[in-house]
Amino acid sequence: MPQAAPTPDRPPLHLKGGYLAIASPESVSEACFSVPAVRAIRNARPQGTIVVVANQDTAPVWRKVTEINLVIEHGSADSARKIARLLNECDVPFDSSIAWEDSPAAQAFAKAGIHQRLGYPSEKLAKSLTDPVEVVRKIGPIEHQVNHYLLFVEKLGAEPFTPSNFTPPPRPKPPQTFLIAVAPGSDYGSASEWPLERFSEFVGELANHCDVAILPSPDQPGPAAALAKSLGDPTLNLGLEGDALLDFLATCNGLIACDGSVPHLASFVGTPSLVFFGPNEPEWRRPLGRIHRILRHHVPCSGCLLNKCPLDHRCMDEITIPEALDEIRALFERG
Repeated sequence: MPQAAPTPDRPPLHLKGGYLAIASPESVSEACFSVPAVRAIRNARPQGTIVVVANQDTAPVWRKVTEINLVIEHGSADSARKIARLLNECDVPFDSSIAWEDSPAAQAFAKAGIHQRLGYPSEKLAKSLTDPVEVVRKIGPIEHQVNHYLLFVEKLGAEPFTPSNFTPPPRPKPPQTFLIAVAPGSDYGSASEWPLERFSEFVGELANHCDVAILPSPDQPGPAAALAKSLGDPTLNLGLEGDALLDFLATCNGLIACDGSVPHLASFVGTPSLVFFGPNEPEWRRPLGRIHRILRHHVPCSGCLLNKCPLDHRCMDEITIPEALDEIRALFERG
């Protein structure tokens, strides 16, 4: 089929029309990684209409991305048919859609009758696409996951690697006293968690110098509650989630956390973080931005990506309290 001639508001490759639906990745961390790519699309199509379809966990992130026109939020258990109905009810005449992974939202784009459906041609997603987008990756060092999204939109004619794509939303005025949030749990599993007794001693030292707020990780509130109890119940924000959690993180001077979704939310709102890494690879999954510091001991089994350690948890147990204190000093000296 012949392609229409490019216009000033249209990248030179593939995207048709001015009304675009984008399926957010299902997880919070992947949604954060995909935000720069969506901003790149906006820069390439300044007059277009961009709608992001997101589940209830990731929708708060997208509501703070001013470069998009509308967020369609759906329940995590909603079917593709129900999401397609939401698309039709929003009264936007979609020309194209983008999906990076197979999900009910990606399937809904086909059910809603969107004519051009772009995405990575994975085995499950390919059947929902009309225009698969191939990105050839060179064999070499580990690349950050953000490239999974940036290289995709580069194929569509956008300019992904520009600083404006990584700018956090405007931050509120910080509190008068220095405030550090602490997230001792990880929604990636217990293998990614620093020992609680060390967290307790570490945070007890911090509390002598600043205010401390303890945050539970999504679906993993136990470590936060245990840490609060061990410290005599300092401020524990158990009720914070979604939009409220993002707003609170934006007021904090910093975050100390185990590898999980909370550091990615902090990175999204521009809050410096010290993150303890264990099974995961920092070069692949660290929070975006140079304002963050990573503390990790590379051991023979590093990079296992397991949720539960079958051995002796040495990757996390070998991280000492003096090391953590040195890293947090370096984080705020630089910031």
